[in-house]
Amino acid sequence: MRTPRHPQAHLIGRIRQGGCAVLAATLVLAAAGCNSAPAAAKSDAGSGASLAGGDSPAVAGEIVPVENGRRVLVIFFSQGSATKRVAEDLAFLLRADIERIVEKKSRRGFFGFMGAGAASTFGLASPIESPVRDPAAYEAVVVCSPIWAWRLAPPVRSWLRLYRGQLPEAAAYVTVSGDTDPARIVAAMAKESGRLPTISAGFADRDFTAEHRSLYLEKIGNVVVRFR
Repeated sequence: MRTPRHPQAHLIGRIRQGGCAVLAATLVLAAAGCNSAPAAAKSDAGSGASLAGGDSPAVAGEIVPVENGRRVLVIFFSQGSATKRVAEDLAFLLRADIERIVEKKSRRGFFGFMGAGAASTFGLASPIESPVRDPAAYEAVVVCSPIWAWRLAPPVRSWLRLYRGQLPEAAAYVTVSGDTDPARIVAAMAKESGRLPTISAGFADRDFTAEHRSLYLEKIGNVVVRFR
């Protein structure tokens, strides 16, 4: 004769099954979402550490830099070269100071890759090194972020939370992603910082190719002209 299963044991079993299902679903979402998360030999404009933008030339000679403009700070996080390319071009054209957000934890390997996607999916922030420059000391700030798992990258979320309510009125939010609607990420950046943007821009993989160079320059120019 089988011993009747205790109701509490049955409940615990159901909870464990549910927990496993949630974990599995999270991993699937993180893996799929790593369409924009960091990984070796991929693109932070599409799916990981950036190859996009690596061969893209600087904008020197194609757009006239701002002269005697506002004092601007460009902040960015990038695992590769796509977001970095955009940030450096904007800093050059705006004659701005530039600072890279440095994440304390490593995102290398399988678990780093999956952890990045999961952290982004759940809207988590991640520990970052203490910033050097204070955005409150500037007249304008440009924040550039890759998109991981269709969400704001955790290190950028951390920086925005750190300076919530301290950004100057003139603020630009720039996103770099393969296919994610930038408006959604810009809204998250505004919520975290407590500051609505003066202008925003979203860059995709194709913007870093030679045949779409004019589109890249147009997007860069639209940001620059607002700070002239």
